[in-house]
Amino acid sequence: MQTRRRSGPTDARALVVLFAATGLLAACTGAASPATAPTTSNPSPSTSTPAQTLAAVTPTPSATLAAVTPTPSATLAAVTPTPSATLAVVTPTPSAATVVTVAWGKIWDQVPSSFPLPSDAEPAQPADPVEGPSSGVFTTSLGVDKAAQGIEAGLTAAGWSLGAMTSGEDGSRDISAVGASPGCRSRVIVRPLGSVHFVTVYYGAGCPRP
Repeated sequence: MQTRRRSGPTDARALVVLFAATGLLAACTGAASPATAPTTSNPSPSTSTPAQTLAAVTPTPSATLAAVTPTPSATLAAVTPTPSATLAVVTPTPSAATVVTVAWGKIWDQVPSSFPLPSDAEPAQPADPVEGPSSGVFTTSLGVDKAAQGIEAGLTAAGWSLGAMTSGEDGSRDISAVGASPGCRSRVIVRPLGSVHFVTVYYGAGCPRP
């Protein structure tokens, strides 16, 4: 009967020696071979590959804006202002006539519209400062004599009876008259004052109310 030999440390050492010898042999072989000079490549200058030609991009114009003509605002119709209603000339209604007392006597404080006066007579503003309160004071551009004569003619035509005309030292004319009734009396004084002449009327309280 064969007896199997057991492997031990001796076999392991033999393997190590074998591997070491193999490596040493390979190293020697590489050292004995002539060194192969590295081939130095001399690359030709690389021809640069042009980048891909970009297609000429023609920018797409933006949509053409239509010329916008501003719409004119609606033409305003010429507005003719409506004239306001014509105002009637309102003549203030005079207050009721009353009787006042002056140096000459009792008179109405107004003159009736029918009383004869010069054609250009206008209410005096202010009144004659010399004569004081009266039935009415007016101005005229007529001469004293002409104005006085016109008043006398008007009184006669209206039915008045004339008294004697008197003249004052200041060039005034004093006209007295009596109406249809003896108690209706009036007095008119035409007095010069520069280029304007005053006509002052005293319309007696015995005459009809103005």
